[in-house]
Amino acid sequence: MSTVDTSDSHNWFVRAAAVIGDLSNPFYAEERQRDVWNEASAVALQVLIWLQLLAATAAVWIAGATAVPYVSALIGMAGVAGWVAVLYSWSQGVAVQKCPRTSWRRMGPLLGVVGLLAAGLVRAELAHASVDGWSTVSGVATGIVVTAALLTGLSRYARRRIGADSEG
Repeated sequence: MSTVDTSDSHNWFVRAAAVIGDLSNPFYAEERQRDVWNEASAVALQVLIWLQLLAATAAVWIAGATAVPYVSALIGMAGVAGWVAVLYSWSQGVAVQKCPRTSWRRMGPLLGVVGLLAAGLVRAELAHASVDGWSTVSGVATGIVVTAALLTGLSRYARRRIGADSEG
């Protein structure tokens, strides 16, 4: 039995997630099994994100501009999976962004890989003959700024919403 009663939920997202995640499976009835599976799923999500970032980084440095559409798809899939986890947590009243600390032993290498990926994408686009290099770079920079602004806005909204829920 799931820890969340999704059958009475008016939230379509929670109901859909329960079906996709098979949360009504009898496997979830035993607490230790459920906890171990949840931890294993969290580890698997992180491994998947790392593997996609490493594959994307290698592809863009090895294949160049021809890999950019595939790299974009990999990054998009990792982003969607991560956001589904965050949105599901938020819909259940759990503030995942309120982590008490950031592990720089984990974040340092991750930022290094992301930096190599970004550098490879810029190099690939600038080296691609049919692309106006500076136009592409300015488009990427604009996309980064817009994405950062959206993520900041969503994070502030979630903090206010969760803060209001805990007060009321």
